[in-house]
Amino acid sequence: MSYDLSQHPYFSAWTDPHSGVQSYVLTERVAPIQQSFYFTNPSVSADGKWLWIYAAFPPSPYKFLACFGLDPARPEKHLYLHAGFNTASPMVAPEGDAVYFTMGASVYHMRLDGTLARVCTLSDEYIDHRRLYRLATHLTLSADRRHFLLDGEIGNHWFVGLGDVQTGAVSILKEFAHHFNHAQFSPTDPELFCLSQDWFYDKVSGRRFMFDHRTWLMNRSNTIFRSITPDYQAPGHEDCHEWWSQDGLLCYQNYAAGAYEVNVYTGERVHVWQRPVCHAHCSPDRRYWTADQTPYRWAETGCPVLYFDRVTGREQHIISSQLPPIYPRGDYHTDPHPHFSPQGHLVICTTTVLGGLDVMLTPTAPLA
Repeated sequence: MSYDLSQHPYFSAWTDPHSGVQSYVLTERVAPIQQSFYFTNPSVSADGKWLWIYAAFPPSPYKFLACFGLDPARPEKHLYLHAGFNTASPMVAPEGDAVYFTMGASVYHMRLDGTLARVCTLSDEYIDHRRLYRLATHLTLSADRRHFLLDGEIGNHWFVGLGDVQTGAVSILKEFAHHFNHAQFSPTDPELFCLSQDWFYDKVSGRRFMFDHRTWLMNRSNTIFRSITPDYQAPGHEDCHEWWSQDGLLCYQNYAAGAYEVNVYTGERVHVWQRPVCHAHCSPDRRYWTADQTPYRWAETGCPVLYFDRVTGREQHIISSQLPPIYPRGDYHTDPHPHFSPQGHLVICTTTVLGGLDVMLTPTAPLA
């Protein structure tokens, strides 16, 4: 379902001065900072009725959840100050009017009315007086909806595990001495998931350690552990920022070369978008792609948000240029993180075009 946002009282039209692409900025506020979800987990529900966002109140570094109804005839908004989450963990629940997120050592489910239910919890025995820095980078649910995938950081090491939706138990599959994160279940294969090796600062020496091979595959039975990016990752040319397409291809981008898709069963790799990008995402049919480039050099690049048609090769600017955020990137992870809604009707991103940190929705039909 898609709605005419030009009729919605919570949104204001904004047109890029160079490309002419029209978008809609969420100008109804529940917090000074309003951001879209991390790009792997769409902010808009599968039925297109709800927009879930991050909300923050500077200078507090904490983030909370909020939700807006997208039906112009029934606008509503909700702020959940009891739902302060860790990392970029929130995931819109399949039913749309609910959300999952991590808080402390637990995964929670929250309904639109704010009712909370604990889904699964990492045991005190496993934590064993250590500091739990992260339970999951961003939550995903297995294709059979039996397990949440947890990629945590505890003490001086990292782990990947499963949270059982029925029993609430958490089982640890593997532990690592090197930083692994961004774990995501395949949307089509309930056994398979990817996870990413990442750089990290040693907690004692402060030294930064890079990774050699970025993207890995594992399964629930812990009989697979192999890299799909076997080439050495030279600094500045790293493969990065993975996501699964809806039909089960594993996609990623390379900072220097662009965006790729991989069939994880055959190893076939396609270089789809041949230009530097930072965070990329694809439409449900993988014809259209969107990306930002690049928030790491925002003052130099203006951090445009791009839209690409792989069939025609046409590239458009949703945002040609925007000013650097007025809030610290390290506190609020201010990157645009553009991504498609589950039905492909919208591109959602965080933007600074109105001066603050806001959520922008761009209808995709006019871009075809």
